[in-house]
Amino acid sequence: MEELFPLNSRFCTRRRALGLIAGGAALALASRGEAAWKLVTLDGQEYVTVQGIKEFYKFTAVERSGATVALRSARLVLRLRSGSQEMYVNGVKFMLSLPVTSQGNDVLVSRIDLSKLIDPVLRPSHIAKGPPFTTVVVDPGHGGHDSGARGVFGNEETYALDTSLRLARLLQARGLKVLMTRTRDSYPSLPQRVAAANAAPSSIFVSVHFNSGGSNAQGVETYALAPQGTNRSRKEDNENDAVRFRGNSRDSENIALATAVHASMLYQLKAVDRGVLRDRWFLLKGIQTPGILVEGGFITSPAECAKIHTPQYRERLAGSIAAGIMNYRNALRRS
Repeated sequence: MEELFPLNSRFCTRRRALGLIAGGAALALASRGEAAWKLVTLDGQEYVTVQGIKEFYKFTAVERSGATVALRSARLVLRLRSGSQEMYVNGVKFMLSLPVTSQGNDVLVSRIDLSKLIDPVLRPSHIAKGPPFTTVVVDPGHGGHDSGARGVFGNEETYALDTSLRLARLLQARGLKVLMTRTRDSYPSLPQRVAAANAAPSSIFVSVHFNSGGSNAQGVETYALAPQGTNRSRKEDNENDAVRFRGNSRDSENIALATAVHASMLYQLKAVDRGVLRDRWFLLKGIQTPGILVEGGFITSPAECAKIHTPQYRERLAGSIAAGIMNYRNALRRS
C-alpha cells in the first residue's frame, strides 16, 4: 500500500498510510463481480453495506457502538456514524457526499461515496493518467486589488504569496519544476490562473489560501473538486451538482493529492483537523491536471493569525505542503 502519510513518525504509526486508485468502485465491482456487494436503493440513491465494504477491502472486524461503526484491519481504522456525513480514516476527517444511513441491521454508505472517496483513499494506486508529474503550478490566492480575507495582523494575499514562494523554493530543492501564477502583489484573473495550470505539461496544481471565520475558528482544510453528482461540503448556494467539469476527469487523483497534503499538514503543524472537503471552486472546475486548494489556517482568529504572521510558521506550513506533494508523487512512482 502506497504511503500517503508522513513516514517514521508517531503520527504515521498511529494513523497508518492511505492508498489511492484512479478507477473507483465501478472498476472494483467490474473487476471482482458484483456478487460480493449488496446494493440497496433508497430515495433513488444506491447504497452499499458496511459488511460489503469489510469483505471487499479485507477489514478484519466491524465494531458497532450505538450509531458508530468502526472497520478495523492491521493498518487501517475507518469510522462512520449513522446519520452523519463525517468519515474518519486513521483519524483524518473526510466529508461524505451523503449521510450514512441504515436499513434493518445494515449500515449503508452511498455508492457514489464508495466510488469517489472511499475507494481512491483506501486502495493502492493504479492511476492511468500518464507519467508522474514533474511540475507544480503554485497559485498564491488573491493579490492586487483583491486582499482576500482581512486578518488580525495582516491580509490573506500577503500570507498566501509568502507561503507560496517558500513552497516553490522547497519544491525546487526536491527537483521539481515550479510555475507560479503570481510572484508579486498582482491579481491574475481566475481564468488566467486556470490557463496557466492547463498550459503546464505533466503538472499538478496547488492553490494556497488562508481562511476567515469567527474569532475562535482554527484549523486547516484541504479541498478537492466535488465529483459530478455529489454535494458540496459548503452549503451556501445550490449549484447544480449534475454538471461534469473538466477537473472531474481527475477525481481520484484530486482526492488522493488532497489526502496526502492534508495528512502532512496535520502531522507537521499539529493543526486542528477541519477535514478533506469537496467543493466547486472556479479554479478546480477548470483545470485538467490534478489540483487542490489549501486553507492554511484562520487569520481572523487572534491566536491562529499570531502564528501565521511569523515567518517560522509559514516556513513549516510550506514544508508540510511540500512533503505531502512528495508523498503523493512517490506513491504514483511506485504504482
